[in-house]
Amino acid sequence: MMEDFNMVIKYIKSFKSRSLAIVLSIILGTSLIVGVGTLSKSAQQAGLDRVKRETGTYHVAYKDIDKKQLNIIKEGSDIKNIGVTSYYASTDIGEKLPINIIYADNNYLNDESEIIKGRLPKGENEVVLEGWILNSMGLEEIVGQELTFKLYNKDNEETFKVVGILKDRYKDKSVGRCEMFLNLDEENISNFTANVEFNEGSTISKNIQGIAKKAGIDLKDQVGVNSTLVGSVENNGGLDIESRNTAIAMSIFAGLVIYSIYSISVYQRIRDYGMLRAVGATNFRVFKLMLYELLLLALISLPIGIVFGMGGAQIFNKLGGNIKYEGNIKSTSFVIPTRIIILSIACTLIMIFIISILTYIKIRKISPIEAIKRNFGSDKKVKKSNFIINKLINKIYVTKTISIKNIFRNKKSLILIMISMSIGGILVIKNDYAYSRSQAMYKDQQRWLFMNGDFVLKVNGSTDEENGLSDDEINEIKNIDGISEVKTARILHTRMILDKEDILDMKFIEELGSGGYTGNVLNGLLAEDKETGKYLLKQKLKGFNDEMLKSLDEYVISGNIDIEKMKKENLAVIYMPHIIDTFYGTKDVVVGKGKPLSNIKVGDTVTVKYPKGKITDGEAYWKAKDNYEYEEYDFKVGAIVNYPFADDSMYSSDNGIDVITSNNYLERLFGKNNYDVVYANMKKGENHQEINKELGKIGSKVPGTITTDMVQDKIANDKNLKQEKLYTYGIVAILFVISIFNIINNVSYNLTSRTSEFGMLRAIGIGEKDFRKMITYEGLFYGIVSSIIVVVGGILLQIRMYKTYGFADFGMDFLINYKLYILIIVANIIVGLLATYLPARRIKESSIVESINILE
Repeated sequence: MMEDFNMVIKYIKSFKSRSLAIVLSIILGTSLIVGVGTLSKSAQQAGLDRVKRETGTYHVAYKDIDKKQLNIIKEGSDIKNIGVTSYYASTDIGEKLPINIIYADNNYLNDESEIIKGRLPKGENEVVLEGWILNSMGLEEIVGQELTFKLYNKDNEETFKVVGILKDRYKDKSVGRCEMFLNLDEENISNFTANVEFNEGSTISKNIQGIAKKAGIDLKDQVGVNSTLVGSVENNGGLDIESRNTAIAMSIFAGLVIYSIYSISVYQRIRDYGMLRAVGATNFRVFKLMLYELLLLALISLPIGIVFGMGGAQIFNKLGGNIKYEGNIKSTSFVIPTRIIILSIACTLIMIFIISILTYIKIRKISPIEAIKRNFGSDKKVKKSNFIINKLINKIYVTKTISIKNIFRNKKSLILIMISMSIGGILVIKNDYAYSRSQAMYKDQQRWLFMNGDFVLKVNGSTDEENGLSDDEINEIKNIDGISEVKTARILHTRMILDKEDILDMKFIEELGSGGYTGNVLNGLLAEDKETGKYLLKQKLKGFNDEMLKSLDEYVISGNIDIEKMKKENLAVIYMPHIIDTFYGTKDVVVGKGKPLSNIKVGDTVTVKYPKGKITDGEAYWKAKDNYEYEEYDFKVGAIVNYPFADDSMYSSDNGIDVITSNNYLERLFGKNNYDVVYANMKKGENHQEINKELGKIGSKVPGTITTDMVQDKIANDKNLKQEKLYTYGIVAILFVISIFNIINNVSYNLTSRTSEFGMLRAIGIGEKDFRKMITYEGLFYGIVSSIIVVVGGILLQIRMYKTYGFADFGMDFLINYKLYILIIVANIIVGLLATYLPARRIKESSIVESINILE
């Protein structure tokens, strides 16, 4: 065996440039597999952390269970944590805030959040709650203070002592869900909710069903699965498809390059193999020599490739920064993907074995005598040129003719070069287009959370027009140091009178349901006016101040917003829901695309009706089962927008055709304004926490007003997007750089292998200028043809992605990033020229005699 290894080392030293090219190919292939895998796994983990932040850490909630069922759940397998809760009461209507008061054990409180002041509750009526809830009541985050509330359906007020402050939970704060927690004593409670977090990597879906079956829990009514989190965890637990496909594709690609280089290297030492076989060496020994050589080169290359791949990924990870989330969600965005490393090694070893077999099969067909004489039918390799190429070269200059013949002579090499030069550009287009979808998803999420201001004050679910932030409170907000802009919206829950033919998408309305709660629409969106036979569509009449009206400009799809006219007359902006058939097979409202719910146009007059006097029974009114007297109001449509901008997320949600007018005009119709939604923006560099305290004090004057500081949340979301962008373009950068190296490697080898031919051409009189033109033409050819492949392949890929991954669900039209395509074309041409320039320079610097005699 030592003799074989010595011979292998001798071959490696004798063919240094080709050995180096093979090493480089393995390094680059491994770097790509590990680098992309590392970034993909890191992006997966970052995505999982984000999902936990937005939906909570528990995979399932078993609701309305008894103590026996709770004990069965606790004995379940693969459980990481169980948080137990039980509902106690809610604050009554008219209290400062709508707060749910819940019994919770320490596991639940420590998993969902963490104590930042004080301690967890122990005694009777001891509570903990989040700082943002105290702030909404105008209170400081002080441990020891007492809170007294009138509770819903309870006769007497109750007093609670605050013993601890919890860190804000984004998933609850972002939707204004207020909760306060008492200590849970299992012995004195009979009805529970068990929130279960399973070990990552376990079969979560199977475990959820298994526990429910064992405990006799109804899967439909008592089991609430956090499907978004479960899906993310299960995807994160294994090897993602992108990493696996990248590993396989790059192994095949690197294998083709190595096979091309190695097979020619083997042919140049064919005499040695012939002599070995002539003196009695078996065919298997020759195969082992080739296998040992490639394994030795791989042994050198693989560690370097792994280090380079992980190092490149870590650079992008550092640029992305780490994001600290709430509670026990620890963001570990840089992940060392052991499975990816093992996969890259396995792919390389399999590739080497296949190359060794294929090369051996080729040389086995050559007899030992032919191998020693180096007479193995090389003349048979000269094939007639393609008919079209023959016709083409008759019409062009001689140097270009030679270049075309050289390019098409080795079709395998040409295919490899085209693949190398195309794959990078196509992947850049793919990742750029995928990222554009992520941006649209992010913007859509921000819009429907109504994060349109640094601070949001919202009067929660009010239908009482006497309840809202007054002009005095708005002026107080404007006078806070550091506030730059205040936007206000008054919202009335009204009904629009429509004929049947005015509604263009009745199926969408039917999908909202005819009973129960669906998207905050109680008993559907549409009712019939029994007196007139027309339809009454649930919607809102809104009064915006000038700043809020200006924010609608971005969303105008027809007409224009004339604020001054809107102050004086019944001119209005119509928010028109636009409906799409989603990727998931349902209908949904989207901004920027879709078909309008109604055929209302600019210049039309719309009529809305609203009860005279005060709404005393909100539920009956929502169900259209009231007996109120109504007043009708006509508005002329001056503009139509596809986003309401400010909303209370109640009644018709974003599904109704809202009428938006100036708050000045609305005041003329309904008297002094009381604002339901207020957005406040701060000046850059100001202390958002101090401003939030001031806003909390002002908001607490109005019952039901939730004050939310969105500054840090918006920063965290922006960091998430930035991190995703860096991961995406990190993958692209690695792919593109490795593609460039492979291009230069392959083209360089293609040219240097023809050094003798170039030497002969120079010997018979081709001058330096013509030689340069010939090489330049070859580089241009590679660049132009690969660019055509990129453009065609990129567009086809975008079409497939658009149809497959629901881009339209986020209001996106099919768009081509022309600037990116042009940039890739220019880059391909530059790379093509560079790849031919470097080896051509070496060839030109050698003497004609050296060039003709060169073997390697």
